Amino acid sequence: MEESVHQSIRFGSVADLIMWKNRRGGFLLLGSTTLLWFLFEKCGYSFFPFVVNTQLLSVVILFLWAKSAILFNRPMPQLPNLEITEEFVFMVADALRVWINTVLAVAREIYVGRNAKQLFRVSVVLWTVSFVGNFLNFLTILYLGVVLSLLIPFLYERYQDLIDEKLSLTHRVIQTQYRKIDERLLQKIIAKPTNKIKKMQ
Repeated sequence: MEESVHQSIRFGSVADLIMWKNRRGGFLLLGSTTLLWFLFEKCGYSFFPFVVNTQLLSVVILFLWAKSAILFNRPMPQLPNLEITEEFVFMVADALRVWINTVLAVAREIYVGRNAKQLFRVSVVLWTVSFVGNFLNFLTILYLGVVLSLLIPFLYERYQDLIDEKLSLTHRVIQTQYRKIDERLLQKIIAKPTNKIKKMQ
């Protein structure tokens, strides 16, 4: 039995949000990120004043709410216990550690192992990111990341067979092109240092 996209996402609440099982949360996330992107990108609002003014507004509202509750004999506002748990910190730190170690392992393989193929792959990825970065700023890329993370899993689960077929075809074309580049260029780059070493011996 194939694992669904919803099951493959590790955290249940995140999976519900991304797969639009929690529609209210999905619309709230999409709406808030769109509003923030519009404020910072189109209206020219700065991030630091926005954070400070939001906190100031929330503190004033809570203070006035508490005072009015005492004056009019109403219940005090119920605030959740806002704190970051140790488990959450360890979970984030563990995920970050795995990601950093993967990046360092790739860098070591390129530098120590002199892996030209890996260097080529990393170069293509970094060049693509740099190329996209010329047209979009960091905030827009983050916003697009949120929008795509809400759209792609949902669309993939709906049209999985069609997307798998197209991805398989694309993968075969990329593999064919990569083999051609490997035969023409990368094998020559790898072969040159070994020939020099033989001559020196």
